[in-house]
Amino acid sequence: MDSIARSPEHAIEILDRAFNEGDLETIMNFYDESAIVVPQPGIEARGKAAIREMYAKMLKPGIMARQLKIRVLEADGIALFISQWSLRRPEQGEATFISTTVLRQQHDGGWRALIDNAQGPAILDD
Repeated sequence: MDSIARSPEHAIEILDRAFNEGDLETIMNFYDESAIVVPQPGIEARGKAAIREMYAKMLKPGIMARQLKIRVLEADGIALFISQWSLRRPEQGEATFISTTVLRQQHDGGWRALIDNAQGPAILDD
């Protein structure tokens, strides 16, 4: 799987495909070394070791994510990716969320996530 993201949109496309396929190594390549992930309000995974542990628990057969609507704002090698997306879990059905992700362009020209907030404004209720 191509894991060097040529744009912020491509980075999310790679992440979604890897997530849906349960490809933990490609998922980990999506994140910057100093990344933070907020999968839901009140839970944070800081750094690659914590992010790996979080995804290892989360990835299950049948879980699927897909982007419904996206918008990217980019300036000087930093991008804000805002999306409406859905998550389908076999045991819980499908839910829709608004996410905000900050990506940073790397020295090799690829893009990686620095801040990944899967439920966007919902963290304000934390």
